[in-house]
Amino acid sequence: MIIVEDEALVGMMFEAALSQAGYRVSLTRDGVEALALDALDPADAVVTDLRMPRMDGRTLIPRLRERNAALPILVVTGYQGDAGPVGLGDPLIRFFTKPISPRILAQKLDEMLDRRVA
Repeated sequence: MIIVEDEALVGMMFEAALSQAGYRVSLTRDGVEALALDALDPADAVVTDLRMPRMDGRTLIPRLRERNAALPILVVTGYQGDAGPVGLGDPLIRFFTKPISPRILAQKLDEMLDRRVA
């Protein structure tokens, strides 16, 4: 799993919670780092912010989808209006507004991955 979050504290909280939930987690700061990591070790899921330096989530998501059309993506953004058309109607993209409890994030990820396996 790849977490893409430019806010260090938020990224570390998500990383700790998802690691405790049993996920193998890699933390990146932007879409450029996430794509490079995904090329070396393809993700089974991604948690991403939308607004980040260098490459934002709106650019990252379609590039990840080119590599894996079935990749579950959780978008966690501090801006409610950001959801827009990114992933509209896609059951494998879910949107959440910050702040979100890392525990709730782990639960939502579990739910998404359970649906994908079923």
